[in-house]
Amino acid sequence: MTLISVIGVLAAVASTLNQLPQAYKTIRSKDTHSLSLGMYSMVWVATALWLTYGILLKDVPLILSNSLSILPITYILSMKVYNTAIGKDASIDALLKKEKLMP
Repeated sequence: MTLISVIGVLAAVASTLNQLPQAYKTIRSKDTHSLSLGMYSMVWVATALWLTYGILLKDVPLILSNSLSILPITYILSMKVYNTAIGKDASIDALLKKEKLMP
């Protein structure tokens, strides 16, 4: 395995695993208040584009890493959209302001 391949594999593993801690926390707490809807939307689009790029190139490491990465990102984004839609995130903001924990 060449140095370039090793770097590629390490990058694929890191990009696949980087969303797992947040996904785990979101699964356990169902809390998405502190997450940015805009940021997670952009992360999802970027990952989907990398996946599409990998498919078009028939690049297996890109396809595998981005296929796996998009799963927790989709879950987190879905929970954020849901919590925003039902007003859960807004109600937490109101509670924090009421308790003087947030400006």
